[in-house]
Amino acid sequence: MKTANIRELSKKEKIKGLTRTAWVFSLIISGAVYPYIVFKSIFVAVGLIIFFFILEFFDDDILDILAARYKQRSPNEFVA
Repeated sequence: MKTANIRELSKKEKIKGLTRTAWVFSLIISGAVYPYIVFKSIFVAVGLIIFFFILEFFDDDILDILAARYKQRSPNEFVA
C-alpha cells in the first residue's frame, strides 16, 4: 500500500515562526508579571518572544528537551 507523505513526522506546527509551547510560555510569563510591572510587561513579552525565536532557530524541540530534562528523576537519565 502506498501513501503520500504529506508532512514529516517530526515537523512541529508553528504559528508566526514559533511553536505553540513558546507562545504559551511567553504569554503566561508576561501575564504573570503584568500586575507587578504593568507597562514593562509588554517589553517582557517581546523579550521572551525574541528569546524563543533565537532558541528555536537552533533547535525546534528545545522547549520539549528542556521540559523532559526538568522532569528527569535521576541524574543518569539522558534525553536524545
